[in-house]
Amino acid sequence: MFDHIRADAMRVQRMTSPLRTRDVILALWRNYGLQALVIYRFGRWLSTAQNGVFQAILLAPLYPIYWFLALGARKAYGIQLAQSADIAPGLYIGHFGGIEVKNCRIGAHCAIQQQVKLAPPTNSGRGPTIGEGVWIGAHVQIRGEFAVGDGATIGAGAIVTQNIPGRCLALGNPARVAQRDYDNQAFL
Repeated sequence: MFDHIRADAMRVQRMTSPLRTRDVILALWRNYGLQALVIYRFGRWLSTAQNGVFQAILLAPLYPIYWFLALGARKAYGIQLAQSADIAPGLYIGHFGGIEVKNCRIGAHCAIQQQVKLAPPTNSGRGPTIGEGVWIGAHVQIRGEFAVGDGATIGAGAIVTQNIPGRCLALGNPARVAQRDYDNQAFL
């Protein structure tokens, strides 16, 4: 859990050298997306840390704290990171508001903006699979079992209705590949 939080904080601070505790605290203070990610990682840690009855009894009092914090992030920031999502380290949430992530997989070192919806078409089922180093612009919707390849960029307002190959720029409604061999490293 702490390695993932450290990677998330490094993305917020745009640092490659090891972070000091002070840097992590400053990043948490300044970035609402990082606060929501820390709450998500805390909940994932709680769900995976219960290996036996003794640990379950010790961790049980922490669940109400997690639920309270998750509800606060949802209400105050508009960021809903469901425990059904599998989020790799290094996610950057650029802006808060209207973000919904559930039943999906997000690769390492991705970036998402405000009003992004990553979820299955209904409340059940499998959602999208996002590769590593993907930049997802504001107001993007990816609802379904679609895959977005490594290094892809989804432009603002796009609605993804098909698989998007890696290292390309996808734009529009429905999203179509506008440019292949697109380098999004300047955005990440």
